[in-house]
Amino acid sequence: MVEEKFTGVSITSNEDIIDQINYILSSKKECVINIVNDKLTLSVFSLLEKNLENVKEINLIIRDFIYFKDDKEISRQFEILSNAKDMLFNDYDIIEKNSLQHFRKAKSMYDFINKYVNVKRVKPGFQIRSNVIIIDQDFMIQGSSSLEISRNRGSKRNSINFDTVIDSNMDKTQIINANTVFNKIWYGENITEDYKDELLKSLSYVYKEHSPEFLYYFTLNELFGNQLDYGVERFENDNNSFKKSEIWNTLFNFQKDAVLSAIQKLNKYNGCIIADSVGLGKTFEALAVIKYFELRQDNVLVLTPAKLYDNWSSFKGDYVDGPLKETFNYKVMFHTDLSRYRGFSKEGKDLARFDWSKFDLIVIDESHNFRNRTENEDGSFTRYQRLLDAIKRGNTKTKVLLLSATPVNNSLADLKNQISLITADRDFAFGEHGIKSVDNLLRRSSAVINKWDKKENKKKEELFDELPADFYKLLEMMTISRSRKHITNYYGTEQIGTFPEKLEPTTYYPNIDSKEELINFEETNELLTKLTLAVYAPISYVKSEYIQIYKEKYDSLGKDGRVLLSNELRESGTKTLHRFNLFKRLESSVYSFGETIRRLLERIDGYIYAIENSDKKKLIEITTEEIEDEDILDYKYEVKIEHLNKGNFLNDLYYDKNILDKLYSDVLKILESNRDEKLKILLSVVTDKITKTPYNQNNRKVLIFTAFADTASYLYRSMEKELLSLGCYVGCVSGSDKPKTNNKKVITEYNSVLSAFSPQSKLGKSIDINETIDILIGTECISEGQNLQDCDTVINYDIQWNPVSLIQRFGRIDRIGSKNKQIKMINFFPAVELNEYLSLEQRVKGKMISVNLASTGDEDRLSPEMNDLNFRKRQLEKLKEEVIDIDEASDSISLTDLNMNEYLYELSNYIKENPAIKEVPRGIYSITEGDKKGVIFCFKHKNVLDKPKNESSLYPYYLLYISNDKEMYFTNAQARELLKVFRKLSYKKNEPIKELVERFLKETKNTRNMKKYSELLSTSIKTIQGEEEKNAIQSIFDFGGFNNDFANESSEDFELISFLVVE
Repeated sequence: MVEEKFTGVSITSNEDIIDQINYILSSKKECVINIVNDKLTLSVFSLLEKNLENVKEINLIIRDFIYFKDDKEISRQFEILSNAKDMLFNDYDIIEKNSLQHFRKAKSMYDFINKYVNVKRVKPGFQIRSNVIIIDQDFMIQGSSSLEISRNRGSKRNSINFDTVIDSNMDKTQIINANTVFNKIWYGENITEDYKDELLKSLSYVYKEHSPEFLYYFTLNELFGNQLDYGVERFENDNNSFKKSEIWNTLFNFQKDAVLSAIQKLNKYNGCIIADSVGLGKTFEALAVIKYFELRQDNVLVLTPAKLYDNWSSFKGDYVDGPLKETFNYKVMFHTDLSRYRGFSKEGKDLARFDWSKFDLIVIDESHNFRNRTENEDGSFTRYQRLLDAIKRGNTKTKVLLLSATPVNNSLADLKNQISLITADRDFAFGEHGIKSVDNLLRRSSAVINKWDKKENKKKEELFDELPADFYKLLEMMTISRSRKHITNYYGTEQIGTFPEKLEPTTYYPNIDSKEELINFEETNELLTKLTLAVYAPISYVKSEYIQIYKEKYDSLGKDGRVLLSNELRESGTKTLHRFNLFKRLESSVYSFGETIRRLLERIDGYIYAIENSDKKKLIEITTEEIEDEDILDYKYEVKIEHLNKGNFLNDLYYDKNILDKLYSDVLKILESNRDEKLKILLSVVTDKITKTPYNQNNRKVLIFTAFADTASYLYRSMEKELLSLGCYVGCVSGSDKPKTNNKKVITEYNSVLSAFSPQSKLGKSIDINETIDILIGTECISEGQNLQDCDTVINYDIQWNPVSLIQRFGRIDRIGSKNKQIKMINFFPAVELNEYLSLEQRVKGKMISVNLASTGDEDRLSPEMNDLNFRKRQLEKLKEEVIDIDEASDSISLTDLNMNEYLYELSNYIKENPAIKEVPRGIYSITEGDKKGVIFCFKHKNVLDKPKNESSLYPYYLLYISNDKEMYFTNAQARELLKVFRKLSYKKNEPIKELVERFLKETKNTRNMKKYSELLSTSIKTIQGEEEKNAIQSIFDFGGFNNDFANESSEDFELISFLVVE
């Protein structure tokens, strides 16, 4: 008979239920128990284990506590909740797990269920609303209590349930009726299904011996599994028309993966940045994304630099010689069209009437051009602000796809500004994903990077572990960034073929004058630093009584009336830009240098004439020119000659004229006497490549890069006749001049010249050899976004001292799909030591920092990509010996370094082959061999609301490696480095190591004595708490002040995920 306190309607706890069952079972023999419940946890079984000896049979129906009306759309959440592991463990079991006694308990529970328990589960689509326990025909508990222990931190009971307890003395008929209903459910084939094997399997996962490799991927799935794209399979099944498109079937597998991921990100987060390395086919990936959205009838706009218009235009399917035969409907506009309010676009759109806000998807090629949002001096919209305004005003929620190999150029502000285009400038846009402020997150991340960058002996691994976990989350949400190394390692070369072998670069150091008598680099650049360049700074010579007139008229003011840019600062910046322009042109070619001097002398002569022959009404008109940079702001103003201190102005003009006259005279002598040594060497190198040393059989193609259009024209005029005599046609393209070629069968149009030079990559077919071009000379207008891999040789005729630029140039031929086995870079460096030349550069640049002359607002327009002199020196030295990938350089950081693509790809493939990994309960272990004896522990912090200020890169997870002597090999501050160690210790060890397992089981008495490992676990948790306290102390001067969020945390707040014993 049941005690009185247990009968009737009771307010109980889960623990009360356990007490009642134990009480009843203690007086029973050979009883049969029928149970419907959503839980039967390991800890409950342990409390009942002794009295279960009196049981003959248990019939257990597991009911799911989440109900879905439509079982055709079962979400991943359902899959997780319906796993057997979720009924076996709850928060209390996590506490118990840290004592490492769950292995023994799981084995006992397995043996009992295997012998005495029948298990079924309610099928999806059916719902049982309460729990019931029936013992024989004389005892029943019905209500809400689950078979789990819910107390926490020593509190005996903290859950309140409404349960009805009935014995046979009260209402035996009700118990019999309940058994009848139970049997109806049990035997209803449409209601329940057998589940014993799944439950036993889940229990066996707890205590069985796992291979080191399995444990590594299990841990990896815990850390990064939520970032895997589980929607891809369903996506592919639902988009048959898209999968039949030509563009989709043109892609390699790694490109298809990027496309699927990009579409998922666009749909989920409204944007995506594809930042794959140079030459991996970002344009084709973008075209496939566009095709997907066009099939949904979405309106698409492509924003591109002007130099890439023909690329995008040719893909639309309007031309018979287009690379794709299917049609696209997207509109193409230039980046610069956003700065224009009248006139017509290249496609003939009236810019005065064009509605930028009507598009469902905007694709921005070379999106790093939109990395800065600084306002124009006059308060008008920059192209960035106008685009952002259009996205904000859009009738639809405009999606934004950004394409750039270098989305981060100078700082994380670049990334933030591009993400703002995706979020429509809503800083809180990702709040529901745990990122309360994108701006704050990137500021914190920038602070970490800046602190790391100041270290003398900095290691990437140290930085990776110091960056906030949410920073990595943001990158995974927003970016797709893979390097060539990643593609080769994880996709193989069977489908894409190998990338061409990069031969060792050849470097030449020509003098300017072959006789070494006239112009040399060092002396000439010293003269450049002495120029006053007064011609670009007439306001500096205005008499004091008139200076206020020009301040009021031409100083740039902000909205609050503050001076944003004074005339003095503007003129100082202009002089520096022009001086540096002379410096760069001298390095490019003696001809380009001479042309710049000629134009400067004409300007000086014009000013001298105006001043010496003027009346008082004459004006001097000042404008910027000469500098080939579309981002430099033109400005124009007038100065009255009568307001000038003419004597001082003329003295400085004549001083500059004397220096420049001498230099120009020397230039003419070199050109007229055929003494341009650099040109001679170039012609010899090209001739030798054509006639004697082709790097690939029958490939005579050479791509010559220069920074300046006048150098390109000079090279074309100087070489085309001689090369034609060797049977080679020459072409020339630049941003400012009309394309040229000496092959009369080729149309002198930009895309036609490029297609004649690289027909396979541009047209997808071979053409008549008499309609081709063998040697192409080009400026930076073809250094980005062009596929020219029919060619196997790039010559950098000028260096411009920017390794990124050189790698971008080489990327035109170092591309996926190249038929060349080998490719070659040839560099022309000045005949001067690198240190000396870079020092000259710095002196010529002078104090340019903080002068803002550009619409992009860069602090240093002279070298926006590489302000670190030492970095440039190291990379340029490397380029003399090997062609480097900038994202794999040892001392540079790229998005590829920061994302988790390698881990995610490995994990994704492993889960495809081993789907059961998602069913395994937490708390498992494995044993491997290694030099450092100890244990690698992985924990999860349960109280996410107590998230520490300085959370680690893996938060809420912690990864540590402790020695058997309780010394830390790796703390959580080195978690990402430890991941590599973990992988190495587990790699290809796909079976338990028998001798190690036997030794471990003997040592622990078949896991019954886990005291040693439990102590190591406790020490590891204390280490986490100590590190977080240290971090809290270090943050005492933060705005939030001192706050140790972990002060009240105990070991119960850290769930054991896995541990690897290293023997």
